Amino acid sequence: MTGYAFPDMLVDVVAHAKAGRPDAAHDLFDAHIPLIRYEQQQGIGLALRKYVLQKRGAIAYDTQRAPAATLSETARAKIDFLLERLARFDQRARIN
Repeated sequence: MTGYAFPDMLVDVVAHAKAGRPDAAHDLFDAHIPLIRYEQQQGIGLALRKYVLQKRGAIAYDTQRAPAATLSETARAKIDFLLERLARFDQRARIN
């Protein structure tokens, strides 16, 4: 399991850095920081990541084995809000 629901973004950050575009690398990473921080919460982080990966079509289900945490509707709404904001900068976050 990846450490973030947008591993392709992490690849792009490295590509920008290697190509001598540090501003582009920082801008892209900075746009993702709110979602990265939210996803790194202890206890529900994997549930958040799987929810986004499911929304992105990378996995079929966001369920986890017991005794894993589950997301509340409030948490799902917060993730959707963060994705909506992120989509203003990174089209990958435009998820239906």
